[in-house]
Amino acid sequence: MKNNPLFRFFGSYGLACALLLVLFVLTFVGTLYQVNHGLYAAKQTFFNSWFLYLAGFPIFPGGVLAMSLLTANLIIGGLLRIKWRARNVGVLVIHFGIIFMLVAGLVKLTNSEEGALQLWPGQQSDRFVSLNRNEVTIWELGPTQQVPQWVIDHDFLVDLTGESSRRFTAKDLPFTLNLSGYVRNSRALPKGPSWQASGEVIDGYGLYPLDPEKENEFNVPGLHATVVAEDGSQEKGILWARQEAPWVVAVGERQFAIDFGRETYTMPFSIRLEEFMKEDHPGIGMAKSYRSRVMRIQDSDEKPVLIQMNEPLREGGLVLFQSSYGPDEPGYTGPYFSVFSVVRNPSDKWPEYSLWVITVGLLMTFGRHLWGFLKQQTKRRAKAAGEQA
Repeated sequence: MKNNPLFRFFGSYGLACALLLVLFVLTFVGTLYQVNHGLYAAKQTFFNSWFLYLAGFPIFPGGVLAMSLLTANLIIGGLLRIKWRARNVGVLVIHFGIIFMLVAGLVKLTNSEEGALQLWPGQQSDRFVSLNRNEVTIWELGPTQQVPQWVIDHDFLVDLTGESSRRFTAKDLPFTLNLSGYVRNSRALPKGPSWQASGEVIDGYGLYPLDPEKENEFNVPGLHATVVAEDGSQEKGILWARQEAPWVVAVGERQFAIDFGRETYTMPFSIRLEEFMKEDHPGIGMAKSYRSRVMRIQDSDEKPVLIQMNEPLREGGLVLFQSSYGPDEPGYTGPYFSVFSVVRNPSDKWPEYSLWVITVGLLMTFGRHLWGFLKQQTKRRAKAAGEQA
């Protein structure tokens, strides 16, 4: 198998060098792209994609494809094709550590959840919201049921631009929901003569399209919805990510609420903000440092925790970073709310572990060479001393 041309190609040094060049180009171009389009758009376009597209055609490998091929190259060339000898143990360990790091990135890409949690002093929550992903939620109104029963994920919404549409049905849901006309950034406003609505005007309101913001979390998307009951009757509405209340529709004698907003994730514990503290630079209002004293609450157990810059809370598979605060206004003296970036990442510590593995491999490889060099130098000095005697 090692002599198979395909096997040799995917384990070759040439492919490794080409893939490293591809990653260099993606990093360089992606960094320039970020200046005008923001970090999220750059990540999605260059690093979280299989290909870069132009006019709908793939023209260059994306970060996912490049790193997947690099992982395969390291496994084939660095573990399978290499001769397993005592002197190569350090090299094998290094390759294993690099592969482990690349796998950690893949796990984070496919299984992580990222968002933010904002708390005022005394406020408590066990949920955080995504900054970049939205969802449509549906639930039946009643005396006991007030939580989402059906959820339409972000990935089924963002491609519904222009004339695209999609129908959604579910068991026990007595209607079909048609969604269309997704606008990445918009305002739901009363239709006036001075602007053109994106899509149909409903009950005098339309979606006013705006240019996308550089930072994706500031975009407020909207879309059009049509509820089609089993008897063929229809009701149309507009869903906007900042609507103050859900859209309520009546289907027969039952009522349903349809909402559109940020994806929400549940934490295995609650956080209550006890106190937010910040220190300003002398003479100016710019914050030098800030931190939050919180109470981590799980069941009946309460644990005080200090979260500050570079010292996050890691617990229950979550990492809570101190990211910002507000209101950040001149002359404002408080109280302040605290904002935490929250990441649920199964591979959170894997890059650290992989670095330790790589360090061990480097010590084994270069330590062996160093030991050999020192032994050689000792013999030379002993030989030189004997000749002089």
